[in-house]
Amino acid sequence: MNTAAIAPQFVHESEAQRQFARVRMPATLFLKLDGAPVRFPLEDLSAGGFCIRLGNESLRRGKVYNGRLVFKVDGMDMAVEVEFVPRNLGHDSDRCGCEFQNLGQREVSVLRYLITSFLSGELVSAGDVLNTLSRENFTKARKSKSSQALGFFASARAMVVSLVVMGIGLIAVTFIGYQLWQIYFVTKAETAMVASEDIPVSLPKDGKVTTLVKPGDQVEAGQPIATFDAPMLSYVNELVGNGNYTVEQIEELLGQSVRGTLTSPCDCKVLNLLPAKDQYMSKGEQIAVLVPTDASAHIIARFNFTEGENLQEGQSVTLHLAGGETRAGAIESLYVDAETPNQPGTAINALIQAEEPMPLEAVGRPIGVTVDVIQLSALDGIVDRVSGN
Repeated sequence: MNTAAIAPQFVHESEAQRQFARVRMPATLFLKLDGAPVRFPLEDLSAGGFCIRLGNESLRRGKVYNGRLVFKVDGMDMAVEVEFVPRNLGHDSDRCGCEFQNLGQREVSVLRYLITSFLSGELVSAGDVLNTLSRENFTKARKSKSSQALGFFASARAMVVSLVVMGIGLIAVTFIGYQLWQIYFVTKAETAMVASEDIPVSLPKDGKVTTLVKPGDQVEAGQPIATFDAPMLSYVNELVGNGNYTVEQIEELLGQSVRGTLTSPCDCKVLNLLPAKDQYMSKGEQIAVLVPTDASAHIIARFNFTEGENLQEGQSVTLHLAGGETRAGAIESLYVDAETPNQPGTAINALIQAEEPMPLEAVGRPIGVTVDVIQLSALDGIVDRVSGN
C-alpha cells in the first residue's frame, strides 16, 4: 500500500487566511488624482492595508500612491500620511483593496492603537493618541553575531591577549594561594640570628688601646690582636700591698706606664672588633670577639609563645639567608624564655641546626626562620602506613 499517495497536505494558516484583522471604522482617504483632490470612504481597515470604494474613479494596480487617512477623534480630524499600492480591483464592483507601503514607526503605532481600541470597544481620545506617539513602541533590533572568520593577524592577536589574561589570572591565583598558605600553615620566627661558640677579648687594665687586626681577619693562636699602654698607677695598690717599696720608689713608678699585648687564644676568625688607635678604654671593656675556625654555627630563633603548639623538637624548618638563599634545618631543642623562674614565659627560644654547615661569615647576622605546620615528612609516613596496610 502506497502511503505517500494519501499523505495529507498541511498548509500554514497564514498562507490561506488574512494575517491582520479587518475592522469597519469610520475613516476617509484623501489623495490627488491628476492634480485634483479626491475623497474615498473606507470600507474596512487593518494593520496591513485598507479597502475603499472607488465610485467613478479608477486606480492603477501596482502603482504607489500617497494619501492621507483622516479619523474623527474627540470631534477633531486626525490625519495619517500613508503610502499604498492597489492590489485587488473588483471587476463587477467598485471595491479596491490596498496595501500599505513604507509606513514609519509613528504611523504604525497610531494605526495599531486605533485598531486595538476599536476592537476592544474603548473610547479613543486625542490625549491617548499623543501619549502613544510620545513613547517608545518598538524595541531595538538585536545585534547579530558575525560568523565571519578572523584573519591570521586577528587570530594571533586574540590568542596572545587570551594567553596574557590567562597568565595574569594564574599569577593572581598563585599569589593569593601562597599568601593564604603563609597565613594559615606557616609559623614564622619573630627574631633569629646565626650564633656560634665565641671568645670575647677584654682589656685587663685601664689604658690606651691600639688594634692590630680588622673584622673578618683570620688569626693564629698567639698572634697579637691589640696593644695597650696602662699607667703604672693601676698597679700601685698591688705594689704597696706587698710592702717592699719606699715612697720615693712609688712616686717614681707613678710616672711610668706598662705596655701590654693582647693575643689570640686560638686559631680564630675576628668576628667583631672595636677599632681603636691610642684610644683610652676602661678595664674589662670588650675589644674583640673571636670565633674558633673549627666551631660550628647554629641558629637561635625566638617564636611567639602562642605558636608553641606548632613547634616540637626534630621538626624541619626552612632557613632564609640574605640574597634569597634557603637552607633546610631542624629544631634541636626548645625552651621557654621566662623573666621569672617557674613562671609562664612570653616567648619560646629554639636551637636550630642547619643540614649544611653555616658559613662563619654569617655568625651574628639575622636570618629568617619559617616552620610549615603541615610537614611533608609526616604526610609521607601516613602514605607509607596506608600503602603497607
